[in-house]
Amino acid sequence: MNGTRGYALTVAAGLLGAAAVALGVARPWVSATARQAGNPLLEASVSGAEVAPLAGALGVVLLAAFGAVLATRGVVRRVVGVVVVVASATVVVAAVRASAATDRLESGLSAVGWAGGDYSTATEPWRWVSLIGALVCLAAGASVAWFGGGWVSMGSRYEAPVATAAVPRPEPSSAQGATGTVGEDLSETEAWRALDEGRDPTRHP
Repeated sequence: MNGTRGYALTVAAGLLGAAAVALGVARPWVSATARQAGNPLLEASVSGAEVAPLAGALGVVLLAAFGAVLATRGVVRRVVGVVVVVASATVVVAAVRASAATDRLESGLSAVGWAGGDYSTATEPWRWVSLIGALVCLAAGASVAWFGGGWVSMGSRYEAPVATAAVPRPEPSSAQGATGTVGEDLSETEAWRALDEGRDPTRHP
């Protein structure tokens, strides 16, 4: 998890988990149904944000935090990971203990004609979507807090290359300009042999 692949997987998983939390807390977590004489089946539901207002706000915080992971580095990124862990743990606790919705459910039933009596409650799947998303964020946040200091920051892999100084090419001498350079006609060995024999290697035979 401390390499580039681990970085990408952690951020992707964190963003997906945060999106699941943000979506799940806005949907019904608990629902209630009641039968009233002379009335059809009465139904009411309570969203995660109503049961646990803090969890509703933390869904947005988690999305922003994983966006910050991309733009930070070093110690700051580790601190963001700790924030993610704390926020995720709060959502997990809220999803597990979200049972204090009785008053809101009864108020919702009363608004549709319920006059008291027995009613049944059920846990909606969105509550578990929020819980799973928070657990994914918790694991991703722990990975950021542990390994994030060594990950690259956004854009650091694609910095513009530093321009290198051009190496000046020597100007050909007058003799070479007329007949060409040694390297164009003769190899170095042949040039030395010509010099040993008293011949000018820059002249064509």
